[in-house]
Amino acid sequence: MTVTNEFFLWFLYGMGGLGGWFLFFLLALAANVWMIYDGQKRMLRATGWLLSAILTGLLIVPSMLYRFTVNPVAPDPTSPLVAYGEVVFYLGIIAGIAPLVIAIGYYVTFQGLTGCLRGHVYDAGLRQCPECARIDAPAPVFQQAPARQPTRTPEPIDQGHAAPAVNKPKVQAWLSTSAGKSYQLCRGETTIGRSPQNDIMIAGDTTVGRQHAKIVEQNGHFKLVDLGTKNYTRVNGKVIRQPMMLEPNDEIAFGDNSVMRFVA
Repeated sequence: MTVTNEFFLWFLYGMGGLGGWFLFFLLALAANVWMIYDGQKRMLRATGWLLSAILTGLLIVPSMLYRFTVNPVAPDPTSPLVAYGEVVFYLGIIAGIAPLVIAIGYYVTFQGLTGCLRGHVYDAGLRQCPECARIDAPAPVFQQAPARQPTRTPEPIDQGHAAPAVNKPKVQAWLSTSAGKSYQLCRGETTIGRSPQNDIMIAGDTTVGRQHAKIVEQNGHFKLVDLGTKNYTRVNGKVIRQPMMLEPNDEIAFGDNSVMRFVA
């Protein structure tokens, strides 16, 4: 045998006759129980990780059989377990260590993540599954613009933050600046950017895209969508890469300099 007899005997018959394999069994059991609890708590479908930990933990079974069937004083040489005693020993060691290593790998892989009822995994800081938000998002409603009056003189556009929307119904929600200026959001969709064609125009800030972002309203809920801008859109200091549902008092930064607060 390539391992010392003392450690082999302790592993199978030590600890007052119970066997040191029992400690390795407890390690495997603790790793599996923790993964099951954490997966249910965060709704993570880590089936592969859990199955791997369970199967490797079952390698302790030959050690259990060896302990309760082989006499350490006078082992039966005809017993297959005696012939493969070294294999049984190594399998027991693996059974205790491998589930622990798998549990550590699971923790590192899913750290900071959570799941949804549909099985999507996403950053817990987003507070809502972006994939579900995309699936549940209503189809955009296009409204025909009213016909222009040829004799009407266009009103000059305010060179502040906002360009006035034309005949768009409003909702009880606003974007407000630290200077105390507020812009009421439109029903359905509110576009935001540097171009005067947006519902809210942010002029004078070159870090804001011409069509920077939009806020989609549906049944009193508001979803912020970044339109692929170079300088990104941030909510409470965090860059959003997927549509995100807004909460009252969320701080939204368009580009580097234009910061507004969502009020509803």
